[in-house]
Amino acid sequence: MNETIRAALRAQAEARAAWNALPEDAEDAQRTEARAALEAADQAVIEALDSAATAPPELRDRISLGRYLEAIAGQTVPDGAEAELRQELNLSDQAVPLEALLPTPEERADAVSPQDAAGNALAAGTINISTGPMLTRLFTATDAAFLGVSMPTVPAGQRRYPVMVGGTTAAMQARGAEPDAGAAKFTVVDASPHRLTGRYVLDLEGVAEMGGLLESTLRGDLRTEMGYQLDLQIFGGSGADAQVNGILNALDLDNPPGTAKGKDSAQLTWANARQIATDGLDGKLARTERDIRLLIGGATYSQMRQLYRNNDAEIDAIGALAALGTRVSRSFQMPAPGVVKIDNTGAAAADSTKQHQRAIANSEPGAAVAPVWQGITIIRDPYSNAGKAQVVLTAHMMFDFLFRRKDGWHQYAINVANTGV
Repeated sequence: MNETIRAALRAQAEARAAWNALPEDAEDAQRTEARAALEAADQAVIEALDSAATAPPELRDRISLGRYLEAIAGQTVPDGAEAELRQELNLSDQAVPLEALLPTPEERADAVSPQDAAGNALAAGTINISTGPMLTRLFTATDAAFLGVSMPTVPAGQRRYPVMVGGTTAAMQARGAEPDAGAAKFTVVDASPHRLTGRYVLDLEGVAEMGGLLESTLRGDLRTEMGYQLDLQIFGGSGADAQVNGILNALDLDNPPGTAKGKDSAQLTWANARQIATDGLDGKLARTERDIRLLIGGATYSQMRQLYRNNDAEIDAIGALAALGTRVSRSFQMPAPGVVKIDNTGAAAADSTKQHQRAIANSEPGAAVAPVWQGITIIRDPYSNAGKAQVVLTAHMMFDFLFRRKDGWHQYAINVANTGV
């Protein structure tokens, strides 16, 4: 806290104490003078805090000191505008910004001019046009989160993940005997930052038409879009150019459990669909079907909804998996059915003759990690295009995706040629 703010707060406290100390029989002149002094001190505090504020006014106008204090009392981290302002000012989760002490702008309900002779506002479509709350874009739920991909925030520098792949073997020993020590063996997997960038340009004309709603909406949309593209990259990044090597590209493509190895997978049956869960139990990473998460595309979902046991329409394949406890989610990011190359037990892969769609089964979520360097950074640039009265909002995120181990992850080619999808 700078000296100007400290002095203003001290003067405010003294003025309030003087007001509270007035006797009940104080003269009107004394009350008027004390009240004026207190109002002047309150205004001085507002001006001091406002001059020290560094965040954009559209953020300062949306935050609440009460929500910061509630989060501190509950030992949680506030979200929404409060979290956005903290990120803007690069503050810790425990800090309360000075901007939170500023008063919330008063909303007035003045009559709107012009009016007709009866005192009513002019009809809509003339001059009384206002902008209501903006409806933002739709984004799908994150598939990476469903699959349990870890997304830690990491400090600057290359991120290295050691993976233990071997170690000693314990054995029963006779009295006085001593076992040989086995070597602990490790491999390392390194993550390097890849940059994801999004950008908006807005002009003062747009701000004049829509007010602070425009910039705050675009900032929120940028953050959501960055998260959406992060998920797309984790799931489907090709590894080429600036892209990360995503889940679909990093995992081998195999025939589903219970079907013969070959360049085409057999059409799923009700029993085959259940085998994706039951055959996935290895007793180590997956001990029950509840340990398995299955991500499927739209065509696979439609097919499984048509598979019944012995033509009994009581429970389909999706219901059978749910009854086992397997978590199944339909992904709108899964590639559409097409010709694929199935990894055929080491033999040279050939194009399938049937349409297939990919599915991901996972029983070890923590083995996949997407480290993020310093979260999302939004840069507000009012200078570069100042001559055009434009403000540039640019968002950057540095991240990578990698598998520390693939033992619990599988990618299956589902034959959907006869689903009509």
